[in-house]
Amino acid sequence: MRRGFTLIELIVVSALLVIVAALVVPRLTGMARREADVAAERLAELLSMFAFRDSSGAASCAIWLDPDTGCVALWTLESDPLQPTEAPEWTPDRHVQPVCMPQGVELAEVRMDGRPLDGSEWRIMGSPSGERPEIFMRVIADGLETELLLPPNGSTPMRTDNGVARERVRVPLDLDQAGMDREPW
Repeated sequence: MRRGFTLIELIVVSALLVIVAALVVPRLTGMARREADVAAERLAELLSMFAFRDSSGAASCAIWLDPDTGCVALWTLESDPLQPTEAPEWTPDRHVQPVCMPQGVELAEVRMDGRPLDGSEWRIMGSPSGERPEIFMRVIADGLETELLLPPNGSTPMRTDNGVARERVRVPLDLDQAGMDREPW
């Protein structure tokens, strides 16, 4: 009757566990970085939508940090069409999902025109007729530090990952200058 394992069996099992760990651990650590990247990308999209709504919309809009959930959302100042005499109210934008930071990802810093905003609750308001403030956000996670900067006249934020600027996805193009003014749309 056999009561234990041989040395060779223990070595084989240990080697298999080391191989499995070598395959799984990098994927788990890379997942946190991917989640941080997705959160930063969603924040950049929210900032782009804020810039679009602020420059082209008739209603005021704002970026708001919900102190209860910690999510960043786009809000608009709208009046109720059923009660046009009532004052307009701030409501969450139905077309833009709030951005909630996943576990291990932190919205470490937010500045408006160079002034740091309180970490518990803040609102950055735009004005359809006025100049939009400069918005800076820093997202920190394991192995990734992303900075987003939306200039007052910009339509998309500039993104920097770990000190390296990323190319803008949308780059303005002057069709006349590029010789594409007569291209069919």
